[in-house]
Amino acid sequence: MYTMDTKSHRINLTQKRKAETGQWQFYPVQWKGNKPDPRLILIDGEPGSWKGGGAFFLDWREGGKRTRKKVGMSPREALDAWRNATGVANGSIPDDEDEATEGSTDTPGVSIAAGIKQYLKAVEATKGIGTHRSYKACLTWAEPHITKHLVNRLNRNDLLGLFAAGREEELNQKTINKRVTVVLNMVRHHDHDIKLKRGDWPKTTEKKVEVYTDEEIGKFFVACTEDERLLFELFLCSGFRDREVSHLYWSDIDYRFSRISVTAKTQPKYTPKSYEMRSVDVPRSLLDKLKARQKNSRSLLVFPSAPHPTRKSYGGGVDAHMLEKCKEIALRAGLNCGHCEGTYTIKRSKTRKEKVPYRCNTHPRCEHWYLHKWRHTYASHMIGVLGLKGLQLAMGHKDIATTSKYLHFLGGDGIKEKVEASELAKLIR
Repeated sequence: MYTMDTKSHRINLTQKRKAETGQWQFYPVQWKGNKPDPRLILIDGEPGSWKGGGAFFLDWREGGKRTRKKVGMSPREALDAWRNATGVANGSIPDDEDEATEGSTDTPGVSIAAGIKQYLKAVEATKGIGTHRSYKACLTWAEPHITKHLVNRLNRNDLLGLFAAGREEELNQKTINKRVTVVLNMVRHHDHDIKLKRGDWPKTTEKKVEVYTDEEIGKFFVACTEDERLLFELFLCSGFRDREVSHLYWSDIDYRFSRISVTAKTQPKYTPKSYEMRSVDVPRSLLDKLKARQKNSRSLLVFPSAPHPTRKSYGGGVDAHMLEKCKEIALRAGLNCGHCEGTYTIKRSKTRKEKVPYRCNTHPRCEHWYLHKWRHTYASHMIGVLGLKGLQLAMGHKDIATTSKYLHFLGGDGIKEKVEASELAKLIR
């Protein structure tokens, strides 16, 4: 516990780093206003920039004796620890080591950084790897935009500030809303709730569902090898998500009832989205091709990763490159739009990276070719066959409202002919 007299003494920050002599020394952090700035280190009385490789320490005197406590390696960790220690010392923040008074509703303050870390651990333990990755990205974006130090000090204005920050960065409103929702979930995880008013959540426009045309699919399959074609025929005829295909076992295929299932796996570890297992009926012609493939397979996986030409230990596991394969085939087939451009990073070595410019008419980088679009295409064809409830079960949607976005694909048969034959069309001829 920090017990110093804050009127006559204060908690300082220092960094232990190597001097020019090669010896490790403590250097004070420069103060700016009423707080230290860990990005500025005083070396021989002159301010210098922070550099990694040295730990930060809290530094104070207690009972006439100097006390130091290691608090982290980064400026953010150092400043968070200083704020928390100062708050404990002046009584504005309860000490984590103090026993809670019986019946007390006060809870120790949790810093934003610690709160995010604890919440992500809980997400990792209870949800899928994709959810954890998505939530981590949302909170990584939000953390620099949050100006307060403690989770239980956040309020409605802080969330409105996140909405404003997202708009300044010209993010999609649906993306902004999702990120704010994840922050709100993190706050509630620490037993602190923020009440938003009606109208605080900006409305979003539903994005049009993109599907592949019959012509595109035909050209795509012509450019495929035999194995590639079977892979994407499975995507098209099952509506499976990419990880559902990459973790598909031969035991998930029921040749007798023409059905393929999504199931949990222990090796490699895999849990279906929303923990829901389901089965989908597929065409017999697809099953015949899969059965022929199984005869030559030595893997539990239907589509294991291909062997590496030089690394013998690589290959046979879960294929994480199906998206790249999809884009490569689209380029090969001449289906890229030719308008996508940007840069991508190539890792040349452990320390050297290189940014490479691209246009999708020469690189497999077209934004219009992605794996989830096969799932949309499946749904657009099957909504008229299975009906809304049947498609919901086949797609594995928890909420039927998610499935209802495919309803506009219904009733297309004969509509154009009826419009041309209508009385309105006759009036303008």
